[in-house]
Amino acid sequence: MSDLFLKNVCKSYEKKQDKAQYAVKDFTLKIEDGEFVIFVGPSGCGKSTTLRMIAGLEDITGGELWIDGKLCNYVEPGERDLSMVFQNYALYPNMNVYDNMAFSLSVRKVPKKEIDKKVHETAEILGLESLLKRRPGELSGGQKQRVAIGSAIMRSPKAFLMDEPLSNLDAKLRSQMRVELAKLHESLGTTMIYVTHDQTEAMTLGTKIVVMKDGIIQQADSPKEVYDNPANMFVAGFIGSPSMNFFNGRIRTYAGMPVFETVTGERLEIPGSRGKVLEEKYRNKWVILGIRPEHFLTKTDGSGSCLTGEITAREMLGAESIVYLKTAAEEAAARVPVETPGKPGDKLTLSADMERAHFFDGHTNENIFYQGGRQ
Repeated sequence: MSDLFLKNVCKSYEKKQDKAQYAVKDFTLKIEDGEFVIFVGPSGCGKSTTLRMIAGLEDITGGELWIDGKLCNYVEPGERDLSMVFQNYALYPNMNVYDNMAFSLSVRKVPKKEIDKKVHETAEILGLESLLKRRPGELSGGQKQRVAIGSAIMRSPKAFLMDEPLSNLDAKLRSQMRVELAKLHESLGTTMIYVTHDQTEAMTLGTKIVVMKDGIIQQADSPKEVYDNPANMFVAGFIGSPSMNFFNGRIRTYAGMPVFETVTGERLEIPGSRGKVLEEKYRNKWVILGIRPEHFLTKTDGSGSCLTGEITAREMLGAESIVYLKTAAEEAAARVPVETPGKPGDKLTLSADMERAHFFDGHTNENIFYQGGRQ
């Protein structure tokens, strides 16, 4: 097991107009022993590049990588004692499952008895005992991925590095493998660093989520904090499905009450101490209101925080529905009970839970009430 520290790590490529093009910039992160850390973000944000720098498969342009208190910028990949699980499984097609799992120990000249014991112990953990004599071509995608993970476990590494390991699996298998990976982390207690663009994997697997954009960390925190307390609009919009609804407007005072007024004149009352802060610091200034789809309520109590719109689409999800509305100000999505009436073309009025709303500075896009560090 291991802890890692990345200090101001950068990766730059060729220069354009005398300026370096950064894939990763000033990446600073402390990964504690036994953590399950998820790097998440859109394609091209630098998450896989960061993982490959940790593994030693990419050179570090600037900054420092420390593993267990040792500077590892120039340590060869094989000497870092890390195991990497790839998207394409990386199995030897001419070897059976047993030999694939045993290979890393065989090349180290580990005694056969010890190898055999470890293969069977690992196979039992991953449910592979009945497949040890099969070759990769005879396995399903989920079975191949478990073999690849088993091969990584055999080395007893300081940390596991996983680069989108479930992206080739269908939805049902992905769900099953997420559960298996969570159980595996719980039983092994080994540090895991996992790259994905899938926010469901990030939210369900990680003990810490690192949200990246353009090679820069936007926020690093627990899944709950990233969801409930996003640092900025990018994090708020990226995490959550459907994504957070955003409305442009200004902070006004109406009938003695601080309100958020949309560009088309709808007023949403802002209760409590946050309303007073916004009234004092942002009166008549541009602010962006963020409301998650599940924070719209179908019951309207006349509180003055309602939005009316025309239903443009409706998705049935079993116990609930996603309703898409075209309001006077913006388009919005709401997660509502399945019995909520309304079909495309109908009008629907919803009440916004303003206690759960987020407010972002109209110029910087930062969360006005964000509390906590970025990492």
